[in-house]
Amino acid sequence: MRSITLSILLIFSTFVIALASDTPTSKVIQISIEEYPPFTTIKLKHYGLMSHIVTEAFLLEGIKVEYKLFPAARSFLLAERGIVHGTLPWAKRTGREVHFFYSDPILDVGRESFFFKKDSKFKWDPKVRDYNTLKGLHVGTITSYDYGDEFHKAEKDKVFHTYRVTTLKQLFRMLFSGRIDILISKKLVAEYTLQTEFSHEQVAQLNSIPEMIGSPDYDYLLFSKKKPTVQYYLKALNSGLKKLRASGQYDQFIENYYKGKYLNSPE
Repeated sequence: MRSITLSILLIFSTFVIALASDTPTSKVIQISIEEYPPFTTIKLKHYGLMSHIVTEAFLLEGIKVEYKLFPAARSFLLAERGIVHGTLPWAKRTGREVHFFYSDPILDVGRESFFFKKDSKFKWDPKVRDYNTLKGLHVGTITSYDYGDEFHKAEKDKVFHTYRVTTLKQLFRMLFSGRIDILISKKLVAEYTLQTEFSHEQVAQLNSIPEMIGSPDYDYLLFSKKKPTVQYYLKALNSGLKKLRASGQYDQFIENYYKGKYLNSPE
């Protein structure tokens, strides 16, 4: 009888340990981010608009966020390896589900747009999206960024010449100096860089056009499948996001951004 009781206790203990491995001992989550203003950045209050949304959603579930800033590629790799719990912000791309779980949508970041000088002969129809239109052009991009399957296929086929650098500021300097013909970027991100890094006279020289016209383009928080507590945090964030939207705070954060209320240093 004693041996049976002992066996039951051992089985129960194993079950409890298994459950504990899925529940964090600390209500703190580590998230890697990149310098990607206005969404994730140390240059704005709350580490940017998207970081603020994620922080507040987690707080509604009693969880504190610690952000770790790295270049985009390293930020992604650290999460992929399970060194941090997750990484922000990323779009849905084929293959990412192998290493990550996607959160519910965090924010509509807008479609990619082409930026070019007004005196350029560049033409683009976002409804047709014929990349042969870019034949022979010099196109500026950011290192390690994913611009979608059609863009990367045309790049691989050498339809155009690609220049990859680490910041949008560099790309716009190259555009103004004539070293590249066009650059591609999220419109809100590009507008932030132009407003904070260049003069009104320079900005007035440029035009932009969407790469495509379509439904909202969301970014997500990617949760590493290598972390045993990932499902706990995933459910918590999704629950917090629903509460944030229902309360009206979510829309208020976006409105506050456009009112310039994020333009202070992080607290």
